[in-house]
Amino acid sequence: NQAITTGGVTYREQPWHKECFVCTGCKKQLSGQRFTSRDEFAYCLSCFCNLYAKKCAGCTNPISGVGGTKYISFEERQWHNDCFNCKKCSLSLVGRGFLTERDDILCPECGKDI
Repeated sequence: NQAITTGGVTYREQPWHKECFVCTGCKKQLSGQRFTSRDEFAYCLSCFCNLYAKKCAGCTNPISGVGGTKYISFEERQWHNDCFNCKKCSLSLVGRGFLTERDDILCPECGKDI
């Protein structure tokens, strides 16, 4: 609530000292870095991904969607494009047909015996 004389940040039409404009999760300064918000609270991308992003069924890392990141969604699961591969032969299944066996995804060749 002190006057801003230099280095201010405007977020949601409100002025902030850049030292006061911090991530809701980790409290790191957000000024000058990429960030996002949820329910009116600002988060650094790392905290936002850890708290809210869907996790890749292949690598278990968050799917951020930042920078137009593409991902595959099937039923209740999601994969990074690079992780959407046959469990047996590692063939990329992006844009191809696939089969499921429990939690695994398989190309038609590897899945023909299930």
